[in-house]
Amino acid sequence: MSHVSNTTTTDKAAVPRKIKAPLWKRLYFAFSLLVMAVLAAHIAWVASGTGQWKLAKDADGIQVYLLKAPGDALLKAKTVMEGDYTLTQLASQHLIVGDTLENCIKWIPGCKDMKRIQDFDPVRGYDKDMWRVDLPGPFADRELLIATMFEQNKQTKEVVLDVVSLPNTLPHTPGVVRIERMHNRWTYTPKPNGKVEVSLIQDVDLPGIGFFPYILLNMTLVDHSHKFFATTLRETLKEERYVNAKLDFIDDIRQPESAVTSTH
Repeated sequence: MSHVSNTTTTDKAAVPRKIKAPLWKRLYFAFSLLVMAVLAAHIAWVASGTGQWKLAKDADGIQVYLLKAPGDALLKAKTVMEGDYTLTQLASQHLIVGDTLENCIKWIPGCKDMKRIQDFDPVRGYDKDMWRVDLPGPFADRELLIATMFEQNKQTKEVVLDVVSLPNTLPHTPGVVRIERMHNRWTYTPKPNGKVEVSLIQDVDLPGIGFFPYILLNMTLVDHSHKFFATTLRETLKEERYVNAKLDFIDDIRQPESAVTSTH
């Protein structure tokens, strides 16, 4: 009996102890998964898109459309509204009358400097400006060296203003990020009802040389565009200097209000 009892105790299999990985290894593994997930999401986002405008917001007589192009991480926005404006009233915000630091501060949050590089030339149809925008830390200031190019269709009277960046026209400022990509297009189209359709396409890449998350730009694009048209743009257009502006090189649809009043 004693022999049988000893055999049972010896054959019992030993249970291996489970050894946990060190904490730093588990954190490293989790971080690696997170990085791969973010990278995969970024690649999928950049590759997506139809290249077609889609309505994102329609309120207060203002429509905001978004376009996602394959290969581009940034969204483009097109904002549209109609109003009882003259073509001169609209264009003078960008040409001659509205080329001021005051206007830059109204239109661009953080704008703190504006330098006239070249006055508008009606024959060549463009001017050049340098705008500087203050951003909160840790982001460096942004600098926009831009040209505003004017064109009018003599048959339809439609006016187009292309605002494009000229990043290498002048030496870069140390410690300031110059915007490499910017092409905003304003289009003022006379309508049969006597009003003018105002359209703005925004195509700006703030990251440029420095660091600025494109996700933040995409998330705020719709509301920012709508708010700008609903408040800043509509209020600015009521100013007398624009309502009664005179730009001889524009073939307008009607005279300014003051000119009409003075004839009666």
